[in-house]
Amino acid sequence: MKGDGYMEIRKFKTFKKIVELKSFSKAAESLYYGKSTVSEHIQSLEREVGAPLFDRLGKTISVTDTGNELYKYVVELLNTYDMIKNISVDKIDTKGELNIGISESLVIYRLNSGLSQFNHVYPNVNLKIISDNCSKLRERLYTGELDLIITLEPKMDFEDLITHKISEENLIFISGKEFDVKDINRENKSEIEKKCFIFTEKECSLRQFFQNYLYNIDVLPLRILEFSSIEAVKQCVVSNLGVSLLPKFCVEDLIEAKKIRVIKGNGDEIKFSTQISYHKNKWLSPLLNEFMKYIIKTS
Repeated sequence: MKGDGYMEIRKFKTFKKIVELKSFSKAAESLYYGKSTVSEHIQSLEREVGAPLFDRLGKTISVTDTGNELYKYVVELLNTYDMIKNISVDKIDTKGELNIGISESLVIYRLNSGLSQFNHVYPNVNLKIISDNCSKLRERLYTGELDLIITLEPKMDFEDLITHKISEENLIFISGKEFDVKDINRENKSEIEKKCFIFTEKECSLRQFFQNYLYNIDVLPLRILEFSSIEAVKQCVVSNLGVSLLPKFCVEDLIEAKKIRVIKGNGDEIKFSTQISYHKNKWLSPLLNEFMKYIIKTS
């Protein structure tokens, strides 16, 4: 390395964030820095290393070979730095920040008790919860924006992620009380296709599963409604606007109040897994481990 200066941890954090977000401006926004500060951090690192870390082509950037090599060491260094910060003889440091991504249905119906308990025990921890569909949460996990994600989806393995299943949940087909179809199968295909199907957004794993299910029984919906909110889907079903597929725990209150009907599917029960995922290179601090214990205990 050239120069006689020194490299600060915050400059490594800036570099890592730019690589992961592929943008100087997004990194600045994520780190609450001004754009000039981010540029100064990178220029300082480049002077120390003696080579460019990024190729800047207009508004796009790409990481140079030197930058890619440095990134591997930076990940290791920052993980070690986190470990040093979290050294404690008798107890977990009660100060810190956790960035957690959670599927909407889990936040509302399954994990609110665990989140509440954690906040009560660790009031000085800044717990930032992001709710989105599973694929978008996973993208933010890969970029390092999130420390871990908790999703409800079919059990799958993803490259560079460690995933633990914590529970299974039943999915059910539901309709309003006036819906006149009792089963969703090939035998009543022509009747089903006339009905309106109420989907979650396209990137949602629940939507993708629902569409594949219908495709496999040769059902091609002629009318659909699409919502980003599960609550909106529920209310449309109650209003007899169509049929949908949702986790059972989301609609148990409506079933008990006899506001909706449960419709039989085409065979076995449908189950999704509640699972925790984090990047394989992520060091799990004592605080993050403690958070996971609360979630697993209450899920």
